[in-house]
Amino acid sequence: MLKKFKMSAKNLTTTRGIVLSAMFLAIFAVLGIFKIPIPPAALQNRLTLTFAATAAAAMVLGPVPAMIVGGCGDILGYMLNQGGGAYFPGFTISAMLAGLLYGIFLYQRDKKHMLWWTMLAVFVITLFVNMVLNTFWLSVMYAKAYSFFAIERIIKNIIAYPIHVIVIFALYMLIEKTGIRKKYQ
Repeated sequence: MLKKFKMSAKNLTTTRGIVLSAMFLAIFAVLGIFKIPIPPAALQNRLTLTFAATAAAAMVLGPVPAMIVGGCGDILGYMLNQGGGAYFPGFTISAMLAGLLYGIFLYQRDKKHMLWWTMLAVFVITLFVNMVLNTFWLSVMYAKAYSFFAIERIIKNIIAYPIHVIVIFALYMLIEKTGIRKKYQ
């Protein structure tokens, strides 16, 4: 496990690794522009594809760069957000944690079991980051009970889970075809 962190951190010491991280960050920003509303929309639940950029960074570069891409992507997304809304650092922590978890589950995994690792990564992130942590951040941010947000977020995350798995696994297959992952393993 520690070896993964050292190898992924080493990717940030090369020009190629830094440029690739910046490219994933740019992709994150572009994907953040597109928001798909998910009913019930009382709390403005929406699905973005920013997770794909973080997961791709995790698959190629590992947990440390993916964590940075997630955190910086959240801040950059706030700056580029035209829909308004206040910045809340809790969501940046969540984005960094998601990048870290994607890296732990998806970095240096064999093709044979990648679908299972993808399903597990998305499940853990959905349960602990999206359901527990992000719901807590919303309750703190809006000074409302945790349960007020929890029901709607359960529905949103049930809808989002298979979408995340399919997109990340398809992205993995695409990354494997390019052979870029082998350069950073």
